Amino acid sequence: MKLLKETLMHFKPYWKGLLIAFACSLVGGVFTIFPPVLTGKIVDGIVSDTSGRIIGWMIAGVMFSFLFKVVFESLQELLQVRIGLDVITDMQLRAFRRLHKTPMSFFTTTPRGDMLYRLTHDVESVQNLNNTVIPRFVQQLISAVAAFTAVISLYWPAAVIMVGVFAIYLYPSFKIGTKVRKMGAVQRDMSADMYSHLQESIESIRLVRTFQTQSKEIKTQEEKLTKWKNFSIRLALIGKVNWRLGNLFNIATPGVVMLVGGLSVWQDKITIGTLVATLSFIPIMFMPVRSLAENALIIQQAIPALQRIYEYFDLPQEHNDNLPGIGQIKGSIQMDDIWFKYPGTEHFVLKGVTLKMESGTHIGIVGTSGGGKSTLVQVLLGLFNPDKGSVHIDHKNLNEYNRNSFRQQVGVVSQETFLLNSTLRKNLLYGRPEASQAELDEACEAAGLTELITSLTEGYETIVGERGLKLSGGQRQRVALARAILRHPPVLIFDEATSSLDGETEERVQASLEELIPGRTTITIAHRLVTVRNADKIILLDKGVAAEEGTHEELLALRGQYYQLYMAQYSELEKESAV
Repeated sequence: MKLLKETLMHFKPYWKGLLIAFACSLVGGVFTIFPPVLTGKIVDGIVSDTSGRIIGWMIAGVMFSFLFKVVFESLQELLQVRIGLDVITDMQLRAFRRLHKTPMSFFTTTPRGDMLYRLTHDVESVQNLNNTVIPRFVQQLISAVAAFTAVISLYWPAAVIMVGVFAIYLYPSFKIGTKVRKMGAVQRDMSADMYSHLQESIESIRLVRTFQTQSKEIKTQEEKLTKWKNFSIRLALIGKVNWRLGNLFNIATPGVVMLVGGLSVWQDKITIGTLVATLSFIPIMFMPVRSLAENALIIQQAIPALQRIYEYFDLPQEHNDNLPGIGQIKGSIQMDDIWFKYPGTEHFVLKGVTLKMESGTHIGIVGTSGGGKSTLVQVLLGLFNPDKGSVHIDHKNLNEYNRNSFRQQVGVVSQETFLLNSTLRKNLLYGRPEASQAELDEACEAAGLTELITSLTEGYETIVGERGLKLSGGQRQRVALARAILRHPPVLIFDEATSSLDGETEERVQASLEELIPGRTTITIAHRLVTVRNADKIILLDKGVAAEEGTHEELLALRGQYYQLYMAQYSELEKESAV
């Protein structure tokens, strides 16, 4: 009932179009009555040797009735298909919008293949129901009601027989339909799992080729396909049983009516024409039931698909849409006693980390892999909520404001650079599409991209490929740097921003960054300590704990973990100068 109510709410904005479509169906249903009735009159006219002129008019009436029936039913189907497409588009966009508002924790626990499957295949299943099954079923149902009304007036025993047939047919049909619906939900889950593996395997094709695991990937997909195929065969067979059952009743019913009606004709209770008209109405009355049987699989697949789409409507939101914007920020940051663990895990990645930054200062965050450096930045950006502790921007609690208004003022360059399968220009302007050509050229120069762009035949209009695969790792990272520089944000975050660059390019980019940093609050996560040597303060994270804190010189003087990392990274000459 909840599913039906939710679905009807999506059709509510289009009630005028639905009303017109229903009116067209009613008119089409009225014209459905005339051909059988006129056919019966023609038969009675021939038997009683009625004037050929009258019979000719009756034949013309039959033809025009069919014509008007087709016209009005076509209008109804056209309107319903259009409304159905509008509704399914609304549903898909609603689910898509919700996904973009849900917390990042959802994406860490949900396979991307499952998300894509719901937004594509599940939507397609509902679309098939909207475009084909529902419009025709509405036509057939209205025609069946009109036919049933006509049969009652013509020969009521035939109507009683039809009611009995429907009563007998509905029970097994309902039981089979319930079975098909449950199996359809299982088939959907199997298909989503298979789709997820396909996507994962294709996205990691380089890893697969490198480790030569093609056979393993193919075998896994073959097993999933075989399991899905065998289950789908069972589902199709059960669906066909329902269809064959409908055929059986559709064939048997006219025989019973002919037997009872023939006796009535012999007793002069009805005419032959009346019996012919009644028999002509039987296929029309049975058409909705037959349609349900034929489309049972589509219907039963659409119901769980609709439920899966609706599940995304109820996803939790990252924050309330009504929260105020944080306003223009200066860049003061304070993270107090941050404790955090990823959803579904028990191990804390951050353990009581406190970070304080005045506007315009530069802090470096270093440490071994897995220490929690990148996680700290994600908590700062509000992508994840800390289990304990708070984040304040300019002394404002981030949880009390729309986080997007803060992120819009932050430039982030991460170790993993994502590029769109579009032109270099569109990728560079992604965060600030209104930037001028001069600003774009300046940002590219600062990121060390100018030489690359001039070497490309199509320059800024070069297509970078899926995830930027036509560019090297270093080139992709320089694009990300230019994108951040172009934004001119008050807060800059560099998460291993130069890790994919060669030594010469890194020096050039680092020099550009040094020019960019003054006046902006900057957080630099680095593996190479030279990157943060000039920072106002350096924090060393070790297993989620801020183990050491101070300037480069102060940390070296401590002779602790930072000193050991520094000594491990540099040459003997640098070691001597450090001592």
